Amino acid sequence: MAFYRDRQLTQLASSISLFAITIGLIVGQSATEKSLAQTSTTPAPAGVTSINGAGAGSVNTLFVGTGTISPYAPKGSWFNTYGVGNPTTLNPPGAVNPLVTFRYASINSSAGVAAFLTQTPPPATGATINPPVSFADSDDPLTGKETVSGGPNAGAPIQVPAITVGIALAYNPTGLNVAGGIKLSRATYLSILNGTITNWNDAKIRADNGGRVIAVNRPIVVVYRSDNSGATFTLSSHLKAAFGAAWTRGVGQRSIAQGQPNPVPGDTVVWPTSFKSQKGGGALADYIKATPGAIGYVDSATRLAKSLNAAVLQNKAGTYNPISPTSIGNAFVGATDQDASPRRIKLVVTDPTSANAYPIVNASYLLFYDKYANVKVANGIKGFIGWALGTTAADNIAIARGYAPLPAAIKTLSKGVVNSYVNDALNP
Repeated sequence: MAFYRDRQLTQLASSISLFAITIGLIVGQSATEKSLAQTSTTPAPAGVTSINGAGAGSVNTLFVGTGTISPYAPKGSWFNTYGVGNPTTLNPPGAVNPLVTFRYASINSSAGVAAFLTQTPPPATGATINPPVSFADSDDPLTGKETVSGGPNAGAPIQVPAITVGIALAYNPTGLNVAGGIKLSRATYLSILNGTITNWNDAKIRADNGGRVIAVNRPIVVVYRSDNSGATFTLSSHLKAAFGAAWTRGVGQRSIAQGQPNPVPGDTVVWPTSFKSQKGGGALADYIKATPGAIGYVDSATRLAKSLNAAVLQNKAGTYNPISPTSIGNAFVGATDQDASPRRIKLVVTDPTSANAYPIVNASYLLFYDKYANVKVANGIKGFIGWALGTTAADNIAIARGYAPLPAAIKTLSKGVVNSYVNDALNP
């Protein structure tokens, strides 16, 4: 959810781009495979409680699915396995809880948290979520200074990690010698992202790959996210933690969301002017796929769903591990809560030390209110968290879609926070 802004984009252009991205996610599905989890323009079935949220695109494949082909289609996603889909044939073979339906607008971390904290649905941009907003998802944990503005939900929000993701450096293999995948050492991928290595024939890339010539002469086209992207937050946080002053482009940090007082100062990642920008992870992935020589950062689920090649990166221990649910999960072994508040859990894994770990990882966080006017919403959230973080079925869905489940100890913490604080009465 880090706060980033491309100064050259106007507010109108941002709205148009967001519309295009969201439509791109939905148009790829047939009329019978559009899910209530994506949009609330269709009324929920009689007797079914709608639980509406918005936020990070990195969990869209897990929550609601993308495309129409298994394992990424809406059928079998977390929300359509747990709650009621539209049509109900999206539930395989039936909803775990037939009394709720989860709806999710995949916009970005910052916009989703803004909608949550201000209790105002995001603009009608093709991913409409009608009020009330019940939850958000963010790849950038809260600072601890945020508050929910006004109404019965006013106060400090609840934050729990739900899943872990990796950030892949995905590339277009056209014209490249990619047998076995391209290895990039820490020094090399830092230099590519700093803009000092600009050709796939660079001697450092050849050295990383045993002297193999990757390309005789192929310029590197680096692509970055121009929107308020948790992926950018994750990547830049890793680069700062791993390389310190050698990472010269800044670390983006989220300001307190729109409408909140006392914004938190933060840097913006200032990418080289030669780099290309795209708004949204899906658009960035499509740009890489269409552009010879391109490389950019996308979350592990988008990388898998788009069938993109990913560089094999060297980690802090000096070993090379392909991005996978296993290597992502290895990065979180032994992770502990770094937030002092009993209402929030925060994991800080910016440069994992395990020899078997993938180096660029993050947790994605669900945000809830302390008090819900509708106890059915609160109970639906508790039931969902108990299932998502307590069953092998949920873990298997996540792994098939490119995510890594949380360590068992963190799952227990997340379930405990939700069960203790999410209710229809304010907790002290």
